[in-house]
Amino acid sequence: ISGVGAAICVYLNEFAAEEISGVSEPLRSIRCDGEAGAGGGGPLTSLHRILPAITLGYGMCDILEGLDLGRDFLLHATALVLVMGTVCELGVSHTVTPMLIMELSSIWLNLVSASFISEAASVSFQALFALTFFVVRILIVPYIWLEWVITLLNEDRDGNDLCFPRYFIYLVLVFGVIFNGLNFYWMYKIIRKVRRKITGVEKMAEAELKDR
Repeated sequence: ISGVGAAICVYLNEFAAEEISGVSEPLRSIRCDGEAGAGGGGPLTSLHRILPAITLGYGMCDILEGLDLGRDFLLHATALVLVMGTVCELGVSHTVTPMLIMELSSIWLNLVSASFISEAASVSFQALFALTFFVVRILIVPYIWLEWVITLLNEDRDGNDLCFPRYFIYLVLVFGVIFNGLNFYWMYKIIRKVRRKITGVEKMAEAELKDR
């Protein structure tokens, strides 16, 4: 839900924000600009507002699962809850919604271990997961984050009124580094797993990300 919804939000930000509110994103959110009817500075749509709260709920469930799945999974889930909980509490949850497009890769990951699929389907889903993970989490998400950071810093440097307290700049930097760092770490583990499969060390259908 989060990934598909975030993909819709990214599309709206890139191609419909000016038509909806009169100002492009992320400038609109950073400046609190926009037409009154579009909630200037607030969420561009209701979907932008609710997705982080949904993801927060998923994160809490992931923490419980992480108690059995290992330290890495637990760390990732904890970081997710920390970020989503903070932006929801501050009332700026819509600012992270586009980055939730990273959850698109989780669709394939969840299908990998489904009991009703064949071994060939499992291998195919693993390949789709690795490809989607790279495109979305390593290419698209860092770009979205950098666009936000650069726009926010430029607006602050130019002395324009911002829609957030000044410390929010540092939250954006810290949270971005944490999440992008985790994504690059998981990408490293995925590459190691692919190499083990290619060299025959691991069965093609085995999906768990183990350290070896």
